[in-house]
This record gives sequence, structure tokens and C-alpha cells, in this order.
Amino acid sequence: MRRINNVALVSLGLLLGTAGCTSFLTGEKLTSDPNLPSVVSAQQLFVAVQAGQFAFEEGTVAMMMCEWVQACAAANGRFVQQAGQYVFGETSNIGANGGDWLSVYDAGGLADIRQIKAATQAAGDSTWLGITKIWEAFTVGTASDMWGDIPYSQVTTTATPALDNRFAILASIQTLLSEAVTELGSGHGPGPGSSDLVLGGDPAAWAKVAHTLKARYFMHTAESLGTPAYTSAITEALLGISDNTGASDFSSFHTAATSERNMWAQFQTSSGFGTDLEAGKFLVDYMNARADPRLASYFCKNASNTYGGDDFNSPQPPSSVSNFACLPPRFSATARIPYVSYAENELILAEAYAATGDAANALVHLNNELATVPLPAVPSGLTAAQLRDTVMMEKYVAMFQNIESINDYRRTCIPAVTVVTNQQGFTHVPGRLFYPQNERNVNPNIPDASTTLGPVDLANHWDGNFFRNPGDQHACQGSDNAP
Repeated sequence: MRRINNVALVSLGLLLGTAGCTSFLTGEKLTSDPNLPSVVSAQQLFVAVQAGQFAFEEGTVAMMMCEWVQACAAANGRFVQQAGQYVFGETSNIGANGGDWLSVYDAGGLADIRQIKAATQAAGDSTWLGITKIWEAFTVGTASDMWGDIPYSQVTTTATPALDNRFAILASIQTLLSEAVTELGSGHGPGPGSSDLVLGGDPAAWAKVAHTLKARYFMHTAESLGTPAYTSAITEALLGISDNTGASDFSSFHTAATSERNMWAQFQTSSGFGTDLEAGKFLVDYMNARADPRLASYFCKNASNTYGGDDFNSPQPPSSVSNFACLPPRFSATARIPYVSYAENELILAEAYAATGDAANALVHLNNELATVPLPAVPSGLTAAQLRDTVMMEKYVAMFQNIESINDYRRTCIPAVTVVTNQQGFTHVPGRLFYPQNERNVNPNIPDASTTLGPVDLANHWDGNFFRNPGDQHACQGSDNAP
């Protein structure tokens, strides 16, 4: 577990803005031959990958996305509040997130993933290879969600890799996940066993995770591709996570050891900025209105013994705002944050069926998920718009703390949050992160922020690569093409 300690501590340091000023893609780790013998074992590397990606999925990026969809808010005027008010630039660790970029590409990320793939393939362990490919797809998919076009296909062949188009990355991820399913079904190799901190090396459980991830990434193309994307998502999700207990979810692993705790808990108790992060008024108001039993799991009660959220545009009195100081269950040291879950799988099915006109099946899967909360079933008779809104609002609640929540907002403009009043020129919720300047300094393929980024409204409609299609308009406020 030593690598978990190290990665968690490093991640917390990055959260506090202590990232170094070195290049990550041009470093020795990714430009070296992954087939060369390593001084560490595949087991050690695999634990490091898990620890590194737990930190990425629960670190600064997750906190920012929670604020951008207004499930979280912040006070005290420091960097946490500034992140929610879009005050950042390409040189900052908030908005460019150089430390998180490192987590994707360096130790604990693709560098170690590529070595594990080479070792397990050479050993004929298809089970472990399949699980590792799922980790690669998940890591690269999240990175592309946050930065759009990113280096991928050339990262092990050149010191200055080109950016892959986001749609090409999504296609590569689908191929990788299909390969993983095949390998997991081969029965070859014992797999990682206890080194797998998520599902204990269970190939059947991991295959279901792969199908749910495939469904997720098909949904990421739905705005551009329409019905074919929804149909493909349905096909995959029907093979996805079906265990409604949560025991088969792709969730993080944490212990009570100081540096192995849930990263949200570490931020609250170890960063010195824990009092800055608060409950978002939009989420809390919606949950209060439906007496959602998850309130106590997500938030602390306020001074009035109720739940209340803060609003960046109209700050609430501190006594009325819920925070996380009590370390509610989702912020406890050992809380497992679900990254890919039964809830997501059922709500993908609900959205995709609703989008293809099958309201009956949409309700079946929406109500399957609601039953696990538990909340009352939604009756039939909703209009298409009402059904879509109901599904997406339930997903908004269910995906609390999950980076994926920003992708749902990009695609649907639900929830209908009000853009935070700011002095940065944003008239929409930010679309994605800056590329870190440190990487741009050493890789000429990383575009200059002044030419491709900035709070410029070209129109109000996403394409799959986080840029705007001139002339297309949404009725909602949408998202800006980039910070």
C-alpha cells in the first residue's frame, strides 16, 4: 500500500498548488520502451495506477465540476470559490490543472498502464490485460472529457505527440473496451487477484463495467450522432452493471490510514481549505423539495438543523448553508466513490430509451434506479420533455461527486443552472480546462490559449469536441467552448 500513500500525498500537494514546472508528456516514463524490464512488479504498478486515478477522479477536477454544475458552492474568496466563479487561467493549477494532467500521463497513469499491459500480455494473462485496458479507457476518457483533443496515439512514440481528435479518442476507447470484454471472457490467466482494489479481479464484474463505460461513451456522441448513438448505448447498457446493491460498481477504495483516505475527506481535514467548500443551492433545493433521503449522506445540516445550499450569484447567510465539516457518509475516510455504477447504467438506459421514443422502457429503468434510493416510482403519462427532465435531474443527484456530471450537463443543459456572474467574460458555464502551459511550452502541438481558448461565445451548441457550431442554438444557456 506504500504507493497509495505516496500518490495520495502527492495529489493532495497538487490540490494545494504545489505542482512542479516540468513537462509530463516528454518525460522518460512515456517515451521509454514499455517492454523493457521494470524495477517494480506488475502488482505494484497496478496498485499505483488505481491510487493515481482515485486521486484524479476525486481531486481538483471533481471539485471544480461539482461547482460548475452547482452541486457544490464555495465561500471565503480563496481558490475554491474562484474555481466556481471561473477565475483561472492556463498558468494556474485551477483551470489548467497541471497536476491532474500529470496523473493521466505519468506514474500512476498511462506510463504505468502501458507497462502493465506489456507485462500481462507477455505472461498470457488475458484477464489482467482486459482489466488494465478498462483502466486505460477510463483514464483517457476522463482526460478527453476535461481537455477535449488530447495526446494519445503518439504518447509512446514521440516526445512531442500530436493531439488526437476527441471523436477519434472515443472510437479508440470503444475498441479498447471491446477488446477488454473479449479478453475477460477468455478465461486465460489468474488476473490481478487482491491487487485489484475495486472488484477483486472478478472478470465477469469487470466485463459489465466495460459495457457500461461503452454505453457512457456512446452517449457522449449522442448530440452529434443522434439515434444510432442512443441505440448503441442501449445495447451496451443492457449488458452493463446489473447489481442493484452497489457491490459491483466501479468504485474507489480507501482506508482510514491518513494518506489513504477518501480524497474529499482529505480535502476537508488536511488541506486547510475544507471550510471553503459548501453545498450548492441548486442541488440542495431540488433534494429538499423531494425529501431525498440522500441529503444526509451528501451534506451536513446547517445551524437550523436543516439542509441549505449556497449560491454564487446570491450568497446565503452562513448559518443557513450546509457544508461538509461533519464528514457526511460520502466524505468519510473510507467512503467508496462510485465512478461507474448501477445507477448510471439504469439512467443511461432511461435517457436513451426516452430519446428514442420508448417511454415505457425509460420509466422501467428510471424506476429501477429510484427504488435503490429509495424514492417513489414515477408514473406514466409524462410528456417527452418532462420524462427527459425527470431522468436527467435524477441522474444529476445520483452522480454527485462524479466528474461525469458535467458531460450530462453539456449534452442536455440539465440542470438549468444560472451562469455565475463573473468578470472573466463567461456568459456560459465553462466547457473544458485549459491545456497546462508547462506542457504547451515543450510540445508545439499544444495550441496557444490565445488562439483556441477563451470565454468567447460562438454559439450555444456543443459538438462532440467541446467547440461551438456557429448557427446552432440551444434554448438553455449551455456551456462556453473553454475557459
